[in-house]
Amino acid sequence: ATLALLEGVPVYGTGVSNELVTPTGAAILTTLCQDFGPMPKMLIRQVGYGVGGRDLKEMPNLLRVVLGEPDFACETDCVTVVETNIDDMNPEIFGFVMERLFEDGALDVVLIPVFMKKNRPGTMVQIICKETDRETVVRRILSETTATGVRHYRTWRSKLPRKVKEATTSYGKVRVKEVSGPTGRVSVVPEYEDCKKIALEKNVPLKVVYETIVKETA
Repeated sequence: ATLALLEGVPVYGTGVSNELVTPTGAAILTTLCQDFGPMPKMLIRQVGYGVGGRDLKEMPNLLRVVLGEPDFACETDCVTVVETNIDDMNPEIFGFVMERLFEDGALDVVLIPVFMKKNRPGTMVQIICKETDRETVVRRILSETTATGVRHYRTWRSKLPRKVKEATTSYGKVRVKEVSGPTGRVSVVPEYEDCKKIALEKNVPLKVVYETIVKETA
């Protein structure tokens, strides 16, 4: 009965011949727990113990429960920033170059309005990429724009913890991004491409698709 209740839950053997998990305990765990794994980083608020009646030779017959709050920590990584200022290029080319840069492995590409020498309006093209993709990105900028040089430097970035999963909605399966904030609150962000496809297929406004998915997955 206990093994049936623990189906799909990670377990391991201890070599102890006595029963360590009862059917009642297994039912409580599988009903209340959402994830199983090592103790997460947290601020401990309370600790409780339960003592069993049997005297186990291999280990103390104790159950410990720890109640805590998430200790927020951003994910950090090192990236390379490549940028250049352009004031003499056909604006239609920017969109094409942006698409090619993403194909080259860019993590992000932004176009920033700037004023250059002699107050000429221009555009800063700024790319965030991995250091291993820097040469490819630089080559793309110098070969497909009017830029004659680029700046590049390494920097650190901090990111909120996030994960992408597939959610079941009234529109069917949709990919959503779950972002964990400093307070532990999880925000759900639907994937744009999935929402765009649904909006076109069902002739529904894109914002309605977004709102519906967020409401159903919150």
